Amino acid sequence: MARRRFSAFLALSASLITLSTLVNISVVEAKSSNSDFVIYHVQTKDPVVFITIDDGSVVTDGLVHLLLKKNIPVTNFVLSEPLKTHWKAFHLIRRPGTTFENHSETHPLMGNLSLAAQTKEICRASNHARGMYKKLPVFFRPPGGSHNSNTEIASKACGIKKIVMWNVEADQGKIVRAGGSPIQRGDIILLHYLHSLESSLKLVLAEIKKLGLRPASLRDYLDPAPVVVTTTTTTTTLPQ
Repeated sequence: MARRRFSAFLALSASLITLSTLVNISVVEAKSSNSDFVIYHVQTKDPVVFITIDDGSVVTDGLVHLLLKKNIPVTNFVLSEPLKTHWKAFHLIRRPGTTFENHSETHPLMGNLSLAAQTKEICRASNHARGMYKKLPVFFRPPGGSHNSNTEIASKACGIKKIVMWNVEADQGKIVRAGGSPIQRGDIILLHYLHSLESSLKLVLAEIKKLGLRPASLRDYLDPAPVVVTTTTTTTTLPQ
């Protein structure tokens, strides 16, 4: 089985370019899942946390103003369709430290899909992001946190360097951290592009300031190797 999966990965690599909730992630589960490729928390001695925002369905003028005024580094996991719909707003907030990563093409639960279907979802989303921002995503966040071993194979085939999960969620006036403790350095905070995002983000910023923390860019700390693209082909025969 391992040999077959490795062979499938090599074939994919050669042929392809490179609303979720906090699903009750316990501290034990988060630690056991935190491999070198799947990240829930960043090990660092710096007083930093990482703000990540998913999906992209609602982007308000107030939110754009807040992001620009505070110059907040944000790791965005925006779906392909919102990238097109809200492209003006996303280009405005694109500043040093703010990046646009991969959240799949159509937001399926990846664990329910075949290797071929997962690869198609991830590679198409990366191609679209590159078309918008001239850079390939290096991080992938599976919708709903659903992933399996095939997700890792598909992600690597599409040029992804890390699967980025989270251990803190903020929405509706609440901040919830896995295990119930306050936000700590290295935490990855999940928000969504909803009508409540502006108020949720203000809440997070106030809380981390009180704790002596500041937002930072994930790319600065996970430091993935540059993605090398060897082809621009988007039409590919995927293995079954």
